Amino acid sequence: MKFSRVSNFIDKYGILKGIGLYLDIKFGRLSKITVPGIKAPIFLRKDTTDVAMFDQVFLHDDYKIDFSFEPKVIVDAGANVGLFSILMKNRFPEAKIICIEPNKENCEVLKKNLSPYHNVEIVNAGVWNSITKLNIFDKYNAGFSALVVEEDAVDGGVDAITIDSLMQTYGLERIDILKIDIETSEKELFLENYEQWLPKIRMIIIELHDWLKPGCSRVFFEAINKTIKNYSYSVSNENTIVENKDLN
Repeated sequence: MKFSRVSNFIDKYGILKGIGLYLDIKFGRLSKITVPGIKAPIFLRKDTTDVAMFDQVFLHDDYKIDFSFEPKVIVDAGANVGLFSILMKNRFPEAKIICIEPNKENCEVLKKNLSPYHNVEIVNAGVWNSITKLNIFDKYNAGFSALVVEEDAVDGGVDAITIDSLMQTYGLERIDILKIDIETSEKELFLENYEQWLPKIRMIIIELHDWLKPGCSRVFFEAINKTIKNYSYSVSNENTIVENKDLN
């Protein structure tokens, strides 16, 4: 067995629990992954990118972020199978979480993983800058974790929603945490029609995908600078974090 990977599990979860968790994942015992400190078992699919996503969230602490506030509303855009939402629900059990995921297969696992938790909504749709239709496909041959959507208002098979429409549907005046990992669609999301909703977001946690589609970061920061007067900026692993200081 790969010592470096085992040692990561041991460092994070201790000898017995760490080795047990490592062996469960190594040998494909993925129907009920028990993570110390997490309320309910997690379901992962064999021979998919689910394990790599699990490593990012629960082994390498990609979302180990110090929050200066207690979030009441969290939106997980590009929720995949729900690992970020699980982490947040265990950290902030009273928060309302809305998960947005365009892929139906991912959504089924997402529902299964979040079913033990209360006050969670799951929306099978893509996030866009307008209400339209999208097509979804594996453009980069990266599996379930990096599916890409493109607009096709006539023949698209996936609904697209906006942050504005989401807030209206759920009666939200603001969103405390908006996590965005939408595989290059952030360029379209922040290209237009963001002026109304962006000032109502206290913190954005976003993975920017310039290596796949140049210009994602530029469009994102142009929207931030046009819309939010006072904000802080930091980087945590692959995530860029912007906090709107006007909403403190």
